[in-house]
Amino acid sequence: MVTPQQPDPGARTRFVINLVGAVGLVFGVLPIVRYVLDLSLFEFTVAPYAWLRLEGAARFLPPGMVLVVCIVVAYVLEQRLSRD
Repeated sequence: MVTPQQPDPGARTRFVINLVGAVGLVFGVLPIVRYVLDLSLFEFTVAPYAWLRLEGAARFLPPGMVLVVCIVVAYVLEQRLSRD
């Protein structure tokens, strides 16, 4: 008799970790790269921050905060996954 395979309980958590990483890359790293290299290719990544109308070094703050928060959330989820 074949027993049904149980889904991996950590698979959902790993998916969320990957999703958080993707958000961190798209809305954290790419806007910083766009600002540093002045690339119009990544214009879509700065759209959430355009309404702030920040100039100079201040425009690095929102993507930097997104990147830091994503790193912390992914780290906490990874630690919780390894503890279980």
